[in-house]
Amino acid sequence: MSIQLLVLIASGAAGAAIGRLLKLPMWPITGALLGSAAANIIQASAVTMPFGLSFFAQVLVGTAVGASVLPGFLKALGALILPAIVVVLTLVVAGVSSAIVMSYFHLIGPAESLLGMVPGGVGEMVAASSALGADSALVAGVHVIRLLITLWMLPFLVRWASRWKRPGAPARDAPG
Repeated sequence: MSIQLLVLIASGAAGAAIGRLLKLPMWPITGALLGSAAANIIQASAVTMPFGLSFFAQVLVGTAVGASVLPGFLKALGALILPAIVVVLTLVVAGVSSAIVMSYFHLIGPAESLLGMVPGGVGEMVAASSALGADSALVAGVHVIRLLITLWMLPFLVRWASRWKRPGAPARDAPG
């Protein structure tokens, strides 16, 4: 393991710790993201996670998400499938529309804007950009900015959405 990779991992951990102290929204993710990005900028390098380490991290995240699935999930999913499809399609359309606007005004190229703005994992979009001959660093940068804005907006959006109430439905307390 190279010293640059160790610095990257340590910077991600330090960023998460600082994010917690600063009470950043979604501090484990945003802090680690900012810390590791700062390390790459300071080192003036493009250190990437080795496939095995990245794979292991993705397995852990997938396992954490899977562990949140409880009995009754499929029944709830049946009632939510149509709204979920509408939301996902709306996000994809918003991302593609933003990419078209960015490309139309020559802010960045079509491949970079599309891969940077559509929902998906940063690693997957950067890998796709490499396969398509697009600027991977630019895709990663746009995707990271989109991800940070999304993560930082989530607590506010959840609080706002928790105030919604259907007629006749019991009131719910806001999370957290």
